[in-house]
Amino acid sequence: MKQFASVVRELRAWFTSIPWIRSFVPYHLHLLFGGVGILFLYELLLQMVSYSGYHTIDTLFNKIPLYVLGYYGFFAGIWLTLISKNVKYLPYGLWAYAFVLLFPFEYLGLSTIVSAILYVLFGFALFRYSASSYSEADIRNANV
Repeated sequence: MKQFASVVRELRAWFTSIPWIRSFVPYHLHLLFGGVGILFLYELLLQMVSYSGYHTIDTLFNKIPLYVLGYYGFFAGIWLTLISKNVKYLPYGLWAYAFVLLFPFEYLGLSTIVSAILYVLFGFALFRYSASSYSEADIRNANV
């Protein structure tokens, strides 16, 4: 945990040295959970809407690139949450994304299952880090 805390500290110093990243840091949880919410909404609508409504879903999520914005917003939210003081919420975002990967619970392939397991394991590791004393000391010294 000590090595990971030093990596997070250096990553925070590197990311906060870039001015446009500093402007997005206050929105890190919005990006993280908003991205997961958009991805879940897309999967949920695909399951619930009848075949005649697919044109509307295609317009909302593909022609207006809402799905892509949610996808990249989620991953930007991961990095921004990792360098913020709210690291304790990052495992929940990773676990939510693992749920979204598996959501329809149909046609599960090996790559989908392995990806979901990796997100769950990374979330568990970050949960252990956020509960450790190294995270507490790192959060107290954070300027973000």
